[in-house]
Formats: sequence, C-alpha cells, structure tokens
Amino acid sequence: MPFDSHIHLGRLPHPRELALILAESGYAYNAVACEPEEWESQWELWQNLDLKGKGCNLAFGIHPMSVGHAKEGYKQELRKFLERNDRFQVGETGLDRRFPEYGPGELQEQWFLFQAKLALELKRDLQIHCVGDYGRVIALLKQVGFGKSSNGSRPIFHRFGGDVGAARQIVNMGGLISVHQSSLAKKSSQKAVAELPKEVLLFETDADETFWSAEDLNGTPAIVAELVAQRLLDTLGNVRETAENL
Repeated sequence: MPFDSHIHLGRLPHPRELALILAESGYAYNAVACEPEEWESQWELWQNLDLKGKGCNLAFGIHPMSVGHAKEGYKQELRKFLERNDRFQVGETGLDRRFPEYGPGELQEQWFLFQAKLALELKRDLQIHCVGDYGRVIALLKQVGFGKSSNGSRPIFHRFGGDVGAARQIVNMGGLISVHQSSLAKKSSQKAVAELPKEVLLFETDADETFWSAEDLNGTPAIVAELVAQRLLDTLGNVRETAENL
C-alpha cells in the first residue's frame, strides 16, 4: 500500500472527492494541517469519511512561516485537536531562515520548542520543517528531551535536505527521515539517503497548492480529483523507486 508521509490534503482541489478516490485506491497518507484555519476542516473530513479506517492519519501544528500572526490562544486549541485521537502527530513545525523571526530565541524557535515539548508530553511524533540549520534544530530537540528514550515520540524530518552527518544524528536519536523529490536533487542529501537503513525512511509528496495549476481545474470535481490522485501516485512512486535504487 502506498503511504505518503506528508501531504497537505486540504490545499489540494476538491479534497473530499480526492480523499474518497485515494481511499478506494489504497493510497494512505499523513495529512498535515499547519495553519490554525485548516485544523477544523481537516478534522471534519477525516472523521466524516472515516479516514482512520483507511490507514490515514493527521498532523496539527503551526508552520514557521505563520508564527508572526500566531496567537497565544492557539496553544490550547492545538492541544485540543491533538487530544481527539492519540495517533495524531504534531506539526509541521520547525525553523526556516527564509521567513522572519528566525534567530535564536525569536518566535520561530519559541513556537518550535512549544510544539516539540507538546509532542513529548502527549507521546506523539513530531513533523519537522527545517531550512537553514539542521544542527540547530537537532540541538534544540535534544535540549527538550528527544532521543531514543523519549517515550515513543519520534522526530520526523520532512522533506529532508541535510547531509550524512545530520542524518546519522537524527537516526541516533530515534528519528525518521522523509524523502521528497527535492531530497534527491542535492548530492549531499542523496548520499545520506543512500546510506540509511530502509526502516528509517519514509516517502512523501508534500503536495499542496503548488502541486496543481489552474489548468488542472478544467473539469468536474470527480475528474479533477482523479487527475490529482494519479499525479500523487506517480510522484510518490518515483520518489520511492529513485531512493531505493541509490
């Protein structure tokens, strides 16, 4: 069964129709909602279509690009969504040098640490976004208590772009590495993926609003959803095949 470890289902066209088609085809996934305005609609879709019974899971968090307008009340709201099911993951969260408040102690780090601690408290996996400094992210995870004895909470480095050294540190702390097309475009990341044991590798499309174009919307919801579903299947298959043949 194909498993997409990181997909933004709510940002794809006609998510309800798409979810039904994916379920029928056996395509399972972890759907990530990393903006507060996405949380409720994603929960309702998962619950109404019984996606749990189809091998799918959810993640709720606040992305580093969004921390500038994050409200303190979101912390309690996030906890409430995560407590609705003990399998839900935290995130995606992390650090991204392309966005404001990136420096040590600034908002990105504050929200990352909050979500990392929440994942440990609730014993959940943590979906991590990292652009800029794998060493700093890994150090912060260790600081709050992630490691092989972190009660089942695993850091999942989504869309991995680090080198061999970063990959080894992640594996040594009980983490997983999620491989995207972009992971295989960098020689340093490609080398890291090639040497890792298969049991620590996940594969993803990271499909969101950039995964489709306006031209793709020329059709009924069912036709458009079929098109996107096939593209997801092809993309995930290519990523997995390329990584396993390194």
